[in-house]
Amino acid sequence: MKAVLFTAPEKIEIRDVPKPQIGDQEVLAKVAYAGFCGTDIDLLTGEMVHIKNGFTTYPLIPGHEWSGTVEEVGAGVRDFKPGDKVTSDVSLGCGQCDYCRVGRYNLCPNRLVIGSYRNKQGVFAQYISVPQRHLYKIPDALDLKAAALVEPAGTAAYAVKRSGLTLTDTVMVIGDGPIGQLAAQLASLNGAARVLMTGSWDKKLRLAKENGVSEVINYHHEDMVERAKALTFGQGPEAIIETSGNSQALKAAIKTLKPGGVISLISWYESAEVALELNNAIAKDCQIIGNLASPNTFAPVLSYMAENKLKVDSLITHVEPLENIPKVIEMIRAKKEYRIKVLLTP
Repeated sequence: MKAVLFTAPEKIEIRDVPKPQIGDQEVLAKVAYAGFCGTDIDLLTGEMVHIKNGFTTYPLIPGHEWSGTVEEVGAGVRDFKPGDKVTSDVSLGCGQCDYCRVGRYNLCPNRLVIGSYRNKQGVFAQYISVPQRHLYKIPDALDLKAAALVEPAGTAAYAVKRSGLTLTDTVMVIGDGPIGQLAAQLASLNGAARVLMTGSWDKKLRLAKENGVSEVINYHHEDMVERAKALTFGQGPEAIIETSGNSQALKAAIKTLKPGGVISLISWYESAEVALELNNAIAKDCQIIGNLASPNTFAPVLSYMAENKLKVDSLITHVEPLENIPKVIEMIRAKKEYRIKVLLTP
């Protein structure tokens, strides 16, 4: 099969590699669409945390957001058949440890992560093998292109869920990229009274308003902290979903948050030590929650998408063949072209 390999920092190859073999409890799927994520850039540069700590090594096949169809099933697979539309979890637990038994397979000490951790093959390839316990059927009403956004939507849903929203809460989402856009919609779907968004692209912020965000703040034109407090009667939002991975944004979030509130973190941060204003966090008696991956979120997110409650089509701005990945990376790094989610077609 054709696959993209990162063979060293800043080294990309597109080559033929063996098609994955499957065990009795596994499914072989043909990848239809694979989403490009900022994590894939970090894997290419060598700055991704799993590269730095040695849990991921070169060469590797990256990519972890995907949709496709079942090609072949193992002898013990009963719930899937060739032709089924499917997607899968990113964190693949062992299914036997204490964490897996209570549904926290994202923390499994034996886990693999598609496209990164322990070099589990990713989806920048024509085929992927996945244990059936981590596979999900895509509803008939949802097409494969839209379904490729289930993983970032699931990641956003997990962060929203863990922020513990109530019906009176104002939520601020920091970041106008794909996960920020999805988190804003999901916060509304999960009961937030109002949703604010902070970002840097007017066009992306306009899209967020079209999809239900109450107020937007472009931090190039306004002070994020002052504007957010002005929009919340001087108190600050009760919950902040931080999706940007920018340490300055995280510091601003602590300043903005209403005392007693919650900051829910999604992204990896660019520096080894993030300079938090910890005394400010303590004085506000607030919670800062880290969120790893997207456990137990795919089923509800797939339903939201199939019922058009979660709108994703407008977030797909580019679809490129797999072999155009160098061009895609160049475009992303240039930061000149309007872009939200880029899909690759193996």
